[in-house]
Amino acid sequence: MTDRHGGGVSGGRDPDTVHSALRELVMAATVRIHIPGAGYAPEESGEFLGSGFFIAPNWVLTCAHVVHGGEGDGGEVTVICRAGPFGEPYAVPGEVAATLPERAERSVQGDWPDPDLALVRLREPVEHECLYVSERSSPQYAEGQVFYAGWASVRGRPQPLDGFLAVHGTVGDRSAGARLSLGGNVLPFGVSGGPVIDPVRGEVVGVLKPRADHGPGGISIGIEQLRTLPVTPPTRPPAPRRHGPSQPDLERPDPSRPESYRPDPPRPDLHRPGPYGPEPHRSGPYEPDHRPDPRRPDPYRPDLYQAIWHAHDRYHRDRQLSGVSGRRTWVGLQAELGARPGRVLSPYERVELLGRLADLEPPDSTRGLLDILQSLPDFRAPTPSPAPRGWRDGLGVLYESARHDGALPLVVEYAMRVMTAERPVSSPVLDAEAALWGWIRQAATRLGSGRHGDLARRRARHLGDRLGESDGRRDTGYPYESARESSAGSALRLSVLLQVEHLAWDPEHCDWSVAVVRRDGEVTPLDEGQRVGLDGLASCLAAPLAEAFRRCDEPGRPVALYAALPHHLLDLPVDEWRLRPGADPLGGERPVLIRCADRGRLPGEDDGYDTGLLAHDEESDRRDRWRRLHALPGRDTTRAEILDCDDAVRRPVPAVSVLRGLPPGTVPVLCREGDRSYEDDDTALARIVRAGYGVVLWRRWRRPADPLCGEFHREARTIVDGAAGAAELPALVHGLRDRMSEGLPESFWARGIALLYDDPDQPLPGGDDLLEAP
Repeated sequence: MTDRHGGGVSGGRDPDTVHSALRELVMAATVRIHIPGAGYAPEESGEFLGSGFFIAPNWVLTCAHVVHGGEGDGGEVTVICRAGPFGEPYAVPGEVAATLPERAERSVQGDWPDPDLALVRLREPVEHECLYVSERSSPQYAEGQVFYAGWASVRGRPQPLDGFLAVHGTVGDRSAGARLSLGGNVLPFGVSGGPVIDPVRGEVVGVLKPRADHGPGGISIGIEQLRTLPVTPPTRPPAPRRHGPSQPDLERPDPSRPESYRPDPPRPDLHRPGPYGPEPHRSGPYEPDHRPDPRRPDPYRPDLYQAIWHAHDRYHRDRQLSGVSGRRTWVGLQAELGARPGRVLSPYERVELLGRLADLEPPDSTRGLLDILQSLPDFRAPTPSPAPRGWRDGLGVLYESARHDGALPLVVEYAMRVMTAERPVSSPVLDAEAALWGWIRQAATRLGSGRHGDLARRRARHLGDRLGESDGRRDTGYPYESARESSAGSALRLSVLLQVEHLAWDPEHCDWSVAVVRRDGEVTPLDEGQRVGLDGLASCLAAPLAEAFRRCDEPGRPVALYAALPHHLLDLPVDEWRLRPGADPLGGERPVLIRCADRGRLPGEDDGYDTGLLAHDEESDRRDRWRRLHALPGRDTTRAEILDCDDAVRRPVPAVSVLRGLPPGTVPVLCREGDRSYEDDDTALARIVRAGYGVVLWRRWRRPADPLCGEFHREARTIVDGAAGAAELPALVHGLRDRMSEGLPESFWARGIALLYDDPDQPLPGGDDLLEAP
């Protein structure tokens, strides 16, 4: 089997000998998984659940349906492993640390939704082998074979099983993750969760899952699907000094206050331009102010995904350096196979590089890693899905896309930019950067003296900055374009756009798409779906939205979500959706703003439907209102006008002609959206939009659970009238939702609050918004 990544052949070595060595290494790290409290005796097959394999010290990867296949809720299992290829088996208690997806409603035993993966943490440290796992983004093959291994119940006793399966192609789509379709032998019960290995390069590429109908073959779930694990909020132990621009002396947590105490964060200063406030007359997507609240205590918790792969790469680096006589290593086997990772690195060079990268802190965010990759010279490639998340993933992207003659310069440049990335400075960090520089210097000797000298000068500048010998200015050492903008600019230039299209012939279903949008209007589509029921839209969009947010979020700066909805769905509670069980509502995690997706088909003066585009005067009025609301920040620039309620008495929303006559600084407010007391209430929001308003505030009426109208009227006027311009409203609404998710009673008046924030200078992709004439 060959592919574009530059695999090898056995080069005259006895294939049976190489296969025997591969099998020995694989089976040494492949484990049996049993119900909690089981022993290791092979006759206890009734307690046998399936297979798994070590990917890092004390970490086992398997299928989610395996750990949930026995009694209980899948929180505890027993792992039966060996210290080496010929060691005696022993049982170790294990804890299911994560499953993908987190929860599932299974229709049949053994069924679990894609990607059907689980991570098991051993409760006791033990000696064992670990498999080598590919760092490539999504290894897929059009033909060839893969090697598999696992355990199976044979005549009532668990027995080791291995062999080859033919690759028949791929199944699945972007949202579920493409999987290899494997054909060949019928796979017996128990082999689920075992490793799938590329025998050409000697690396694990997937997790085995037999066919649900027990037919021949099965599928390989790509290792890259682990990138969809929930992201742990980035927290660090205290560092002596932050590298980069000077940071304000923020207030430290008060140990005398209870942990649940969280004072309101300071309001953003929107009277001055800069990273924490919009610039005057800015045209572009909303730029939220999300400076992290330093007063909110949060214990140090490493991100699970990063912690596992850093441990994996350090293990294989150290395993190779240990030089234990007589014991094979994965690197040695890969060298025998003739593998050339990325076509330019030997297996020894690769394992050392990955080990050096693993000694450094992981990227602050997927967005930061993508910025580095996209800044590499002469490197243009689409971002794979799931997007790369760690340093090793970035290296795998280079393997996927680099030209044959440019792979080594890209790998060296990538390593250089990782070394000079912003991170807290400490002695271990300086040592880790020095070790990575040693690898870069050695690899650069193959690029010529000129390139080596340039790298050395950049290293000297970087080291001087690290040791405080510079004048304090940030110098990344990048001779090309900057890998990242300022810490604010990288997040502020992006937003996530959800577009929902109503199907006129099928009102209970819709089409949808998710994309990433830059401030300059460039759109990167990520995923789409068709004919989805409205009642299942939130669950269908959980995975695509999670992937989009991971690509865009910066630490402390969650990207804004724009939901472009047809006018009759403007009240869809997108901000109340949850990406996973137990998570905060979307509106508490990030700004969620509404846009109108069918502005050219809004109800007219007579509540009929106008199938043409908006008239020029209507569009001109819309732009004029937006610009007046977003003029230079100052008090009294906005004024709330409650349109549907007066002294707790419901009243109809005025006609379009009346709405157009309201003062330019008016922000319409609806107290009882959803209370259908009048014949034309179904089109109330649409008429307001038709009248030229791009900023509208309302609450979804949940009578009788809602608080009294007077409280909402008072607080809504305080928010709108006290804002320093309409540009502050998205941050204020997000703050309200965040406080509600924290359970603060003083924010409960805002339950169901929603905000239309529809910039006329940012037309929707493929929409019917008119573009402004040049």
